[in-house]
Amino acid sequence: MDYLTELAAQSRQSPALIRGSAEQAAALARFQLFFADFSPQKIDVLLDKTYAKDAWFNDTLKTIRGRDQMRTYLKHSAEAVESCVVEVKETLSNDTGDYYIRWVMTIRFKRFKKGQDTQTIGMSHLRFNSEGLVCFHQDYWDSTAGIFEHIPVLGWMIGKIKARL
Repeated sequence: MDYLTELAAQSRQSPALIRGSAEQAAALARFQLFFADFSPQKIDVLLDKTYAKDAWFNDTLKTIRGRDQMRTYLKHSAEAVESCVVEVKETLSNDTGDYYIRWVMTIRFKRFKKGQDTQTIGMSHLRFNSEGLVCFHQDYWDSTAGIFEHIPVLGWMIGKIKARL
């Protein structure tokens, strides 16, 4: 199911959280804590407390339906880095239950650019269910600058392409 189809399906539901409520604050805090220091151990402990069982997730690299698939994918992603910290800079919401989280991600890869931090900016579009769990998560970020430019041969090729534009 693609983004527009899922967004339309989600839009037919009423907003699950009341803006300014304690439930909203707790849901946003759980999301922020989950990504604040992204590690395999945190995924084991916090995924079920942050995401709905049937959550729809797209990080621009992969689209996933369901917490079990997310667990596998996110653990694999977390195991590929020495560290990954997502710092939330701003949160905006609207009356239809949409949340937009602006963030900066700092990654230190295990396999390339060892010992060097890389940064990228992005935004996540979230919706929560009635239990305050993320049921919809779409990321918007430049994965080329965040990941692909740091892979030795691929990064060189991307640099050459950018130079020609």
